[in-house]
Amino acid sequence: MRSTEVNCQLNHTVMDNQLPKPLIIAISLFQGIVLTLLYQSVEHNFWPATEPVWLTSLTTLAISLPLLTLLCITKSNIPNTVKYLVPFCLLLSVLGGYVGYQQEPVEFVNNEGVIATFCFTALLASFKGLMYVQQYVSKQLVTYSALFRLSWRNFIIFGECWLFVGIFFGILHLGAGLFAVLEIDIFKELLRKDWFVIPVLNVAFGFAIIIFRNIIHTVDNISTILQTLIKFLLPALTIVSLAFLATLPFTGLATLWKTGSGSLLVMWLQALTLFFVNAVYKDDSHQRPYGHLLHRLIFIGVALLPIYSVIAAYGLWLRIEQYGLTIDRCWALLVWFLLTCFSVGYLFGILKKKDAWLETLCKVNVSMGLVFLAAMLLVNSPLLNFQSISANSQLARLHDGKVTYENFDYNYFGYSLGRQGYLELQELKEEIRQTHPEKVTIIERMYVNYQRNREYERNMQENGNIEEFEAFVTYWPSNAHFPSEMIEAVYDQVSTREWESFKSNSYYFVAQDLNDDQQVEHIVITENNHSTSANYWRLINGKWQPQYMQSYNPENNHYLKEQLLENNVEAVAPAWKQLKVGNLIFKMPAD
Repeated sequence: MRSTEVNCQLNHTVMDNQLPKPLIIAISLFQGIVLTLLYQSVEHNFWPATEPVWLTSLTTLAISLPLLTLLCITKSNIPNTVKYLVPFCLLLSVLGGYVGYQQEPVEFVNNEGVIATFCFTALLASFKGLMYVQQYVSKQLVTYSALFRLSWRNFIIFGECWLFVGIFFGILHLGAGLFAVLEIDIFKELLRKDWFVIPVLNVAFGFAIIIFRNIIHTVDNISTILQTLIKFLLPALTIVSLAFLATLPFTGLATLWKTGSGSLLVMWLQALTLFFVNAVYKDDSHQRPYGHLLHRLIFIGVALLPIYSVIAAYGLWLRIEQYGLTIDRCWALLVWFLLTCFSVGYLFGILKKKDAWLETLCKVNVSMGLVFLAAMLLVNSPLLNFQSISANSQLARLHDGKVTYENFDYNYFGYSLGRQGYLELQELKEEIRQTHPEKVTIIERMYVNYQRNREYERNMQENGNIEEFEAFVTYWPSNAHFPSEMIEAVYDQVSTREWESFKSNSYYFVAQDLNDDQQVEHIVITENNHSTSANYWRLINGKWQPQYMQSYNPENNHYLKEQLLENNVEAVAPAWKQLKVGNLIFKMPAD
């Protein structure tokens, strides 16, 4: 009876006459204008795009507040909607500002991973928070069955709206193509203008919100179909789960760890079981969706879920003990914690309530929903910064002697840990400058201000100034062996590359007689953190031109400077002669 009353109340709040249609369209249009301005600031590099903190913060607010309002607002709940959504979206905006701060210094840090993570977690937090806001503004008791129904409605409406916008955008492109055939290009040109496309698509999204919120019964039917499919899949999943646990004592955990992703597989099985159980046992009642046998089978499967938490915890502990914390392992720990809380909560209900455990399930879900929401917010805050945690863990292993300076993963800091990795490596660089100069060079190569260097190098090329380039050059045996024209030719080549800055490389100019003709050959070796290559430079028709040389680097050495300083350079005769047939020459491959 209580579930029926809740359904009636929820349906009443989304009736056609409750939707403020003009306001929804106005919000969509305003959002489109704001997003257009933000997009243009990025395209033309003016504020707030010049300051990542403000750009990320304002973009988060411009997306979250209008979107959540469109999904929640009715004519009767406008004040309460604003009361709850504005603080929540301001909190998201502040967290977005902190995520933007992780992009600084922008000239050295490329931290796109944290932006992608923020988008995903902010979406999950908004999805979860919206359910509670919708319950609060309706002034109804917060129950799991109501939250479950709202979650499915929001998910399906959101997906349908994006589908509508995608089809609408496709129709616009189709129309533009048809008019282009008639040599009327105005529509084709309009679709290239961000000031047209972004507001139009936002208004289309607003229309879609109105359409799908007015047919909420259809949305509920779609969710019923999906839940019915899950109802038939849950017994199969439970059988697989129980069969796995039954065979595990005979196969042992070693076989599971050999996969390299044993903990991940176990947590996936646990997560799917929890999701399916919640989709089937969604009502605050004692009604059983299965017969006695299947119900008892699922009952046992749910009770044994904490075993998966123990297995996953052991696997994670092994990896962390061996290799320390990384971003992936921090996420694995967080997911493990959430899954364990759900599983232990259900087991506690089963032990205490027996067949009435659904009462505990509902309480656990309502409480854990808030815990999940808090977790998705905290991972974007200084309190749970996985990049910082990972950096501290890896450095602790280095300083404790668990990993050597030679085997330390500098690239992981440079390419995965963003601002935190940059700051820690700057301190580490000063710490090892005297003892490990080759590692200092590796660190410095990773942090190159690409855009500014490109402009600077173009200016240097125009002015004929190569002093900056020569700071990255080592000459052997001395620079007296290399004509200035050749050095300028090398500089001209490396400074015009569009895909890299010369500051990310080291250059070794080597003068060595390689064919016993009493004349030195001029070799230029280019070295970076990933590769080492060489060119033989010679005069051809009065111009210095390079010829690529094959290289063999069995020890993957990317720091040759010490070898040159120690004069460890010699010409080595090949073990095999070349085969010449007519004018064709064949060389034996390197060993």
